[in-house]
Amino acid sequence: MAAGILQKPGTKLGACKTKCKHKDCASLREIEASPCGICDEAIGCLRRYYSRESGGYVHADCFEDFIEQHGHE
Repeated sequence: MAAGILQKPGTKLGACKTKCKHKDCASLREIEASPCGICDEAIGCLRRYYSRESGGYVHADCFEDFIEQHGHE
């Protein structure tokens, strides 16, 4: 499983700085605003995250800590 990292809006690989009609930008903003399935904080930018097979997203550090403490999900 590979982790993703969202870049800040307005940067080369981030969403447009202001709201736009680009589908890719909308997808990036949706992921950024999505709550982590473990800590419930927004996924945000510049933080590794995983997409869950069951849907939604989790911060990589939250998931890795969970696995270390409890075993597989």
